[in-house]
Amino acid sequence: MSQALRTNRVGVFLAVLILAACSRDPATEKAAFLTSGEKYAKAGKYQEAVIEFRNAIEIDPRSAEAHYQLASAYLKLKATPQAYRELLTTVELDPQNSEAQLQLATLFISGRKYDEAQKAAEKVIAADPRNARAHMVLGEKHAAVQAWPLAIREFRTAIELDPTQVENYAGLALAYVSTSRAPEAEATLKRAIEVQPKSIDARLNLGRFYFLQHRLAQAEAAMRAASEVDPRATLPPLLLVKIFLDSGKLAEAERICVELKSRAADDPAVYGALASFYESTGQKEKAAAELRALMAARPKDASIKAHLTDVLIDLGHMVEAARLNRELLAESPRDPRALSSKGRILMVEQKYAEAKTALDQAVQSDPQSSTGHYLLGVAESSLGLSDQARASFARTLELSPGMADAAAALADLSARNGDSDEALRLSNQALQNNPDSTLAYVAAAKAWMAKGNASQAEGQLRSALDRDPVFLPALEAMLDVQASQGKAQETIRRISALVSQYPQNARLHFLLGVGYFKQHDLDRAEASVKQAIAIDRKTPDAFGLLAEISRARGSVEQAIAGYKAAIEENPKKVENHMALSGLYEKQGNWEEAKRAAERAHSLDPTSPFIANNLAYLYLEHGGDINVALSLAQQAKQKLPDSPIVCDTIGWAYYKLRSPEAAVAQLSESVRQAPGNPIYHYHLGMAYIAAGRLSNAQRSLQQALSANPDFPYAASAKTALQQIVKSTP
Repeated sequence: MSQALRTNRVGVFLAVLILAACSRDPATEKAAFLTSGEKYAKAGKYQEAVIEFRNAIEIDPRSAEAHYQLASAYLKLKATPQAYRELLTTVELDPQNSEAQLQLATLFISGRKYDEAQKAAEKVIAADPRNARAHMVLGEKHAAVQAWPLAIREFRTAIELDPTQVENYAGLALAYVSTSRAPEAEATLKRAIEVQPKSIDARLNLGRFYFLQHRLAQAEAAMRAASEVDPRATLPPLLLVKIFLDSGKLAEAERICVELKSRAADDPAVYGALASFYESTGQKEKAAAELRALMAARPKDASIKAHLTDVLIDLGHMVEAARLNRELLAESPRDPRALSSKGRILMVEQKYAEAKTALDQAVQSDPQSSTGHYLLGVAESSLGLSDQARASFARTLELSPGMADAAAALADLSARNGDSDEALRLSNQALQNNPDSTLAYVAAAKAWMAKGNASQAEGQLRSALDRDPVFLPALEAMLDVQASQGKAQETIRRISALVSQYPQNARLHFLLGVGYFKQHDLDRAEASVKQAIAIDRKTPDAFGLLAEISRARGSVEQAIAGYKAAIEENPKKVENHMALSGLYEKQGNWEEAKRAAERAHSLDPTSPFIANNLAYLYLEHGGDINVALSLAQQAKQKLPDSPIVCDTIGWAYYKLRSPEAAVAQLSESVRQAPGNPIYHYHLGMAYIAAGRLSNAQRSLQQALSANPDFPYAASAKTALQQIVKSTP
């Protein structure tokens, strides 16, 4: 080989080495990954972009640009937690990145971290007072906390700095509407159209404003104008469907849905519009058929399957609904909508504890789901967990203030808890958002009944039954209202007619049995309840009512057997365990009475009534006195003014040989319920223990005066005799 050839090969080899070394230069490699990631992002391939930006960060973990680009890709993917983490890193590495600061502020607002959002926006404004987007974000923060004057100021500033941004006009209009300045809101939205006449969003905002003001003709005109700007846009016709539904133009609404389906592309909101139309107009069988057809055409679309599952639950097609739900959860075990549907299915099956578990998982997966929190509240209410249900419904209203069902459910809980004024306030709130909310009418009726106004209650219930003649809670409440006026027979006739119309409705047969029971017609009551059980053995409370019928006939043993059957059907129903405990008390079977009360307490450890009842059983029939005192004190936290709870605590102190503490509690019981002989007796015994015999004598005499035959009369007489003997 010639010297020249060897020299040439060495040169080539060195060139290759040099090129390889250049390709491994970290700065060059990082730049290449960033460039590649940006190309993917521009093409809408955000998953691929994420990979490239991560590669850049591996090379240079302190690259603010790489972290920011990665955060932007995550935002496009709606991967909020990851975007939040990357934005925090970005602003730590580069505090001057105003876009990162503002994106972070927006996430802070979504996460209700309002102070952090304000600090981030103000940091940008301090560096650049004319940053319109920073003023807009600050306006959004003020709007989120309903500081409307401040929101108005910031949105106005944002518009002055950048008149072209439509979202600033929308924010300002919202602030005006929220401060009852509708004309200014309308003028603001019209100005946005003047500034941006080709903006679909500007016309949509004006249309939504008119729709919420129930100015339907103007809303329709705004949406038609939006469609003229861009005939391919789908949001204007979708809002037109809502407008037509609200104005009763159902044929026109259906026609638009059919047209949208023909140009559905890949938007579920568009190709699912026809199914949603059928569902919202009560045509649920048609909705199910449409969704089945969509599912056959798009078998990989989980949203269609989830929607169909919910419609099937509404229709009572539980076998098909359960099958689809299992498929959804097999594909995505933490999917919040699928978990919510599972909870609904379990509630239909009266498996409330299992439903609560599924719904707990649903709200953990999506804490912002108002539907998930609402369904969780329903499950908790069905389990008798009223405090937890109240918290879930309250959270629902925080997330969705216009959700009438949640306000109505809260009203119902307030009515049950004796807070009539709050029940009326909440039921009125529900009816403002949905004048057809049957549950809200029932809650209002219960509140009026608690106030002693039966005619108002009856009027509310008639409104509910006008809207849904088979709404069982309304029928049940009407039975109570009319029974209190001696008119139960009127509701019984109504229910009997419904039973003839719907002979396979077990709940109607059961309710008819309740009506007969209220009339003391035990034979007819028993026949109706047994018919309900024959149709559906799981009819709620059916076995419990059979037990009450046996109790009314004087057969405690049969009543106990009835409640045992009720517990076997629904072991989580607290009331059945407490009823069984009461029957055992009547028998004098104190050990079984305690066991039944203990089971009830384990199911609902927050109930003050159960805790107090169990405490008293321990005090009177063998139990740990310190545990009894703890239970009674737990009850007092929720019922601070209850004389029966004060009596239990006082009696526990008496048993613990703390007579002065006992006297303090028992005196309060007597003050609140001076006609109760047991309270006077307990106070008398505490006075004896405290050595205050004259007080004791007076209390024991008052006990016997109130009722000479009360359960502890013999003991009171003996104590009085001993006082007389010991008195000089």
